[in-house]
Amino acid sequence: MPLTFNNDNTNLPSANIGSKQRSSKLPIEVYLGGSFDPVHNSHLALLTHVYHKLATDNHPVNAYFMPTSRSPLKTDSSASQHRLNMLNAAITELQTGTLSSQTNCIPLNLAISEYEIWQTPPTYTIDTLAELRQQYPNHSLVFIIGADNIASLPKWRDGDKLTQFAHLWVFPRDELQTAEEIIELLPESLKPQVSHCLQDLKLDTHGRIYIDSHTVAPLSSSAIREAIAQGKPDIAKSALPRSVYSYIMKNNLYHSY
Repeated sequence: MPLTFNNDNTNLPSANIGSKQRSSKLPIEVYLGGSFDPVHNSHLALLTHVYHKLATDNHPVNAYFMPTSRSPLKTDSSASQHRLNMLNAAITELQTGTLSSQTNCIPLNLAISEYEIWQTPPTYTIDTLAELRQQYPNHSLVFIIGADNIASLPKWRDGDKLTQFAHLWVFPRDELQTAEEIIELLPESLKPQVSHCLQDLKLDTHGRIYIDSHTVAPLSSSAIREAIAQGKPDIAKSALPRSVYSYIMKNNLYHSY
């Protein structure tokens, strides 16, 4: 059942909720947010990469796609149920080992979080993480974010307070962007929280920023929608799980984008 968020951040829980405790077997909850309209191969690659990095030595990890809410007035977006159906199709394809782009072992705990998708926009990441922290007070929470979003954190609601509730796992824009360049994009108050030790995310519940050097293909959901609308299905087909592409064609999505 989706959670209801209070967008007035004056009522945010205290930052000491889920206080940092060090344990070698803290359960880890990993979240990748986005519209997933549609979910594409690079979305899958990001989440499964983080899962595999954390799930070593049988460490308990759950990884979630967390689709965002979309305004019903936006005519260029798919219905929420379509986005959920495509995510479910992609996860099934991944877990059955039929996704051709996936070469790692199959993640065992990949699912969808519906915390945001049924909310009335706008929703705010800080509120979502605060709710998750209340639900998982003694778990490590990891929120995946791109370097471009790091640069815009000052524009987010309480963007400099995200680490009071979760760790941030940052991916570079491309293979040329260095960790040092990403650190320079961080607000000054967050720079001391950068950790180059992955183990810190397993031992602490929140408060770390881990910068990954791994990159994935620069795919774009909006470019995929545009390609389908322009009658260029091969471009979209190469960027999508087979099941997602089939679902789009069957339901005639994006053809009038």
